Amino acid sequence: MAGAACSGVLATAVLTGGTAGAAVRVPVDIGNPVAGSNGFGVVTEGDATLGSTEAEGPVAVGGDLTFGQGYNVALNTAGTFTAPGDTHPTALLLGGAVNYAGSAPSGVLKVLQDGYLKVGNMAGSDALTQDANGASVNTHVVADGAAYDSTPRIELTTQQTAASVAQSGLMDFTSLFSTYRDRSDTMAGCASNVTLLDGNGDPLPDQSSVPPGSDIKIALTEGRTNVLRLTGEQLNNIGVLTFLDAPTSSTPLLIDVDTTGSGSNFTWHTPTMAGVSGDQAPYILWNFPDATDITIADGDEIEGTVYAPRATLTDLDASNIEGDIITRELVAGPLAGSSGDPVNAGEIHYFPFDAELQCDSTPTPPTTGEVTVVKKDAQTSATLAGAQFALWQETNGTTGLQTSGTNPDTQVGASCTTGGDGVCAREVEIGTYYWQETAAPDGYELPDPAVFGPLVLTTANAEAGVSVTAADAKTPEPLVPGTIKVLKTDAKTGRRLPGAVFQPWLETNGVAGLQTRGTNPDTRVGSGCATDTRGTCTFDSLDPGTYYLQETAVPEGYVLPRNPVTGPYVIDGDDHDVTVTLANERGEPDKGGKG
Repeated sequence: MAGAACSGVLATAVLTGGTAGAAVRVPVDIGNPVAGSNGFGVVTEGDATLGSTEAEGPVAVGGDLTFGQGYNVALNTAGTFTAPGDTHPTALLLGGAVNYAGSAPSGVLKVLQDGYLKVGNMAGSDALTQDANGASVNTHVVADGAAYDSTPRIELTTQQTAASVAQSGLMDFTSLFSTYRDRSDTMAGCASNVTLLDGNGDPLPDQSSVPPGSDIKIALTEGRTNVLRLTGEQLNNIGVLTFLDAPTSSTPLLIDVDTTGSGSNFTWHTPTMAGVSGDQAPYILWNFPDATDITIADGDEIEGTVYAPRATLTDLDASNIEGDIITRELVAGPLAGSSGDPVNAGEIHYFPFDAELQCDSTPTPPTTGEVTVVKKDAQTSATLAGAQFALWQETNGTTGLQTSGTNPDTQVGASCTTGGDGVCAREVEIGTYYWQETAAPDGYELPDPAVFGPLVLTTANAEAGVSVTAADAKTPEPLVPGTIKVLKTDAKTGRRLPGAVFQPWLETNGVAGLQTRGTNPDTRVGSGCATDTRGTCTFDSLDPGTYYLQETAVPEGYVLPRNPVTGPYVIDGDDHDVTVTLANERGEPDKGGKG
């Protein structure tokens, strides 16, 4: 491992059966997810509103029931659940009571196919088997004290005794939905094995992105549970979902829908499902593990079971649902929509889910990963040994690294020194980290700031790890003062001339040439210097920089040059001693002397 001198697992969460950061798949037997429904096509943990049209199969409501003006239950079948002592299957089972006040005033809910009704809480209800004339008739359940044909009411197509109607405890909805939520979570952990194909049958180049209105095709692998994982956004961007292969009991399709992107509140615009119908519906399951509120707004018929054990499902779409409904609460057509009129929610067709699911779990997200710093020379990029680093974890919620004060971030382990590969690395838990350089290699400067990061280690990048490069510059060579030596000569004879005076100036204003006046002149350095009998004048101990010499006086009998400024002269680390020869010409008779 790179940076072995500093490597070490500082987190204890290492995946069983692999190294830290490795992904592990575990086969999972789910069985039939709706097992325990007792054959009911609709099962809710809490309340339900059956506002319009019909359910072709039996319905079980864990809470109270509200119904619209006309709703049919068990249009095609009363199901298979027969309570002890009964001679008819139970087509409508209520764990709670009938909500007459919230139901349509003229509402009549019909339980067909000679199915029985079970009401767990008969408070406020009467089960009547005689009409107003005292004749023996089919059972009506009405509000307490109301007449046989009063509304709202539930009416049967058979006569069921009042004692048989008033029966509770037939299903433990609380326990059942605890199991359903566990199953939903387990299915959410199934690894995807279905590829999204475009309209031409080619895989989408980015499986995580579905353009709006897409024509998506899927192919199923025979003999296994096929798993398709979608976000709510991806699902709503599918205009047409075409099945290239028909789901069967041995080739079922599980569609896991993640709605966390919309806060677990999902408005579903259902796609057109091509290549499947009610015959395939028993082998398709839509799993919404995290959803707490689902609204079916519009779109085509839903083929398959809607499995949302944490959600309130509100159906506003006139298209049908062909499959089971497993949901915390159900509103199948609000009694008053946005216009104030009842909403047509379409029919619930009875196609019970009928497949055993088995899948590979989604690879377990890594809980640890490596955070690395690589020390390099800022100019050559060569790796450097001997740099010391401290690793800090972001723990105080304040942006950036805080190493002191009342609430600093947390240092992780001891300091680390880079080896020849320039690396310090540590295996740590998911989180945000900073490397702080505390000592630079010999011959290098500690950078300012000496903090590198943040390095954000997530489950998505933990296997690869995260890294940062820290570049150090070499320590500058000490400044060597320089000299400028002037040699003054006669322009014709070359004879050395004493008495010439020079003033040095340092270039400081960034403007080419020498400026001695104005608001931003260059900088005068020291006092002037006159050439001696050897014609020399030397300016010592000059800091590195760019200089100009201004000749301010000439020897007797000589004249100033037309431009008395010479330079620039550069003093730096490579050339810190400059010698310059400057000549003067004699002046006209009686016009010589100092200028």
